Amino acid sequence: MTASVSVVIALIAGIVVFGTVGDLILSRTMKQVGKDELRTWRDALRLAGRTLGAPGFYLGVACMAGAFASLLAALSVAPVSLVEPATALSFVLNTLGAQFLLKERVSPTRWIGTLLVTGGAYLLFF
Repeated sequence: MTASVSVVIALIAGIVVFGTVGDLILSRTMKQVGKDELRTWRDALRLAGRTLGAPGFYLGVACMAGAFASLLAALSVAPVSLVEPATALSFVLNTLGAQFLLKERVSPTRWIGTLLVTGGAYLLFF
């Protein structure tokens, strides 16, 4: 089955956007609920309970499910050698989100690595 280029682009955009939003929401949520150290199974169970009580957890999981559904659809109409490299844009969006939305410190070295990975994936299209 062959899909139009616009359909494949839309599905890849769904993977990237839903996946990035899900990653950022889950990261923020887990930082809020998981500040304790995990030393015992009891600590892990308490963390699981706090996680299940956090609305952000469900929103993040829903976004990740959207990304996975988009991935499945993309793989049904386009080759994996196109779909997976195209999703490398999520590295840049995740790093931007980490720095500007989550206020994480992103070192220049990490930025260079992010851009190299994304650039390498881009080269696969030629």
